[in-house]
Amino acid sequence: MRFFVLLVLVLSLFGCNKSVVRNKSVYREELNFIDAASDETVVNGKALIASMCECSEIEGVKGFITVECQNLAETILVVEARVKYHTNMMRFNSGLIEERPSEDPPEVPETNTLCP
Repeated sequence: MRFFVLLVLVLSLFGCNKSVVRNKSVYREELNFIDAASDETVVNGKALIASMCECSEIEGVKGFITVECQNLAETILVVEARVKYHTNMMRFNSGLIEERPSEDPPEVPETNTLCP
């Protein structure tokens, strides 16, 4: 009898698939929020770079003087280039949009493109 109870318990643990069902309109709004927040982050980050960061040119290559500005520029450019690509892929995978985004994510520009 104990074997039978143990067998039922083991089978019940492995036989059930766990899944999360999300309301499509709620999920759509979550993705819209991510897009809006990333847009605002890019605008504010670029304004901060323009007002607080300096670049210098060494051997014909322009770059940020401080590591903090370099890191901020990299973050801003990645967010600007890639967040919408990934949220659109999430929309496609969830059936919210019909057209699949490109196989390849967009290129991220060099950080010196943000040098003031």
